[in-house]
Amino acid sequence: MKYFGTDGIRGKFGEFPIVEQFFRDLARAVEIFFAEENAENLTICVGRDTRSSGDILLDALLRGFSGTAKVLDCGIFPTPAISLATLASGADVGIAITASHNPGHHNGIKIFSGTGEKLTPVQEAEIERLLKRPSALKRSKKLPPTKAEMVDFRAAAKKIYAATYENFLPKCALSGKNIVLDMANGATCTVAEEIFRNFGANVVPLGNSPDGKNINGGCGSEHPENLMEFVKRGEAFAGIAYDGDGDRMIMCDEMGEKINGDVILGSVARHMSESGELENGKIVVTTQSNLGLDMYLKTIGISVIRCDVGDRNVQRTMLQNDCAFGGENSGHLIFKKFSSVGDGLGASLYVLSLAAKENIKLSELKTKIALLPQKSFNVTVARNVPIDKIPHLGSDIEKTKAKLPPPSRVEVRNSGTESMLRVLVEASDSNSVDDAWSDLKKSIIVRVTESGIDASIS
Repeated sequence: MKYFGTDGIRGKFGEFPIVEQFFRDLARAVEIFFAEENAENLTICVGRDTRSSGDILLDALLRGFSGTAKVLDCGIFPTPAISLATLASGADVGIAITASHNPGHHNGIKIFSGTGEKLTPVQEAEIERLLKRPSALKRSKKLPPTKAEMVDFRAAAKKIYAATYENFLPKCALSGKNIVLDMANGATCTVAEEIFRNFGANVVPLGNSPDGKNINGGCGSEHPENLMEFVKRGEAFAGIAYDGDGDRMIMCDEMGEKINGDVILGSVARHMSESGELENGKIVVTTQSNLGLDMYLKTIGISVIRCDVGDRNVQRTMLQNDCAFGGENSGHLIFKKFSSVGDGLGASLYVLSLAAKENIKLSELKTKIALLPQKSFNVTVARNVPIDKIPHLGSDIEKTKAKLPPPSRVEVRNSGTESMLRVLVEASDSNSVDDAWSDLKKSIIVRVTESGIDASIS
């Protein structure tokens, strides 16, 4: 598709398509797509992260929607909370204006159906088809020329979000515990502290001073080293870092050591299985998860189903296989009972509830799951090109794979949200992983630049 990636549309603000005219046209296309029998009176639930460009793009959307549309304004609000508010309010469409973990000068949009689910590729393709037909976007002369009016829905949306997870822990489960929250100067700034304090936690806030530009800047899940160092300097039960729109999280234990995302996935799956919450004994993870996770879960009777990267893919694979739980090791966790999208705040609360019920420290989670040696890196490129269209790169990757001792794998893929190649190497021997990682760094830069595309290790 031309505009939609693996998770909505995003890019630099002021550069097409993240410009006002495109957002006006997109609003019109979304309205046409979701309207039944051309009755243009949809209810649309809208929220945004803390980027200063969010207000400009919101105004553009309002000018794109018909004057008869009803827009419920959630204000600055996490993306997963907008999904929940869309479903609970009975809205026809949900929209999050956000570029997630991207830098502050970026922005974008994520769109949900009335069920709170992200749009399918088929739905996105139909909206793109409308965008390519300017005549289809023209308004009837009978429609009001004024932009859509907003209804303040912030207080109601907060109640909906807080109520979703109020039973994850007993009310005083975190009493006396210091929880360090790094909110990435992003959307969770409006809700996270209050929700954690409702469970009795002593919240130590970081990254909670958004200025419209500093979202994800040296903080949050993109820079957990700051959180880890802070926890190391003092006494805390846990440290949690969210990304800019709050749909994923990174955790560190009481010693300030980062907890691997696959350790979290495995620990949650085990706990759900033991407590009877896992239903059919299966979970969904992506191709990025460590093979050691599969090996561990197999020993306790849990099967792993793998899918492509993206929490939308995780959610759809969960539905297809009737799975209660799934996620990405990057920090997106989905609990079917509560939400259809990754939710960093909900995920972190569940991990803390697990620790409370089992009366353990978070550092004890990693003692049960042995992961294979794994290394990754990113290559920033001028533009994304299919891997098989880059001469000789495929054969270089196959040669590298052949040198690795089993179980092993090499994953090279285009990012669905940025102009970037993401590379992962995994094997049973750490020295072999180091060698392959080093070889691929050189090889990929050479092959990409030979094909006429600027590239650099990021």
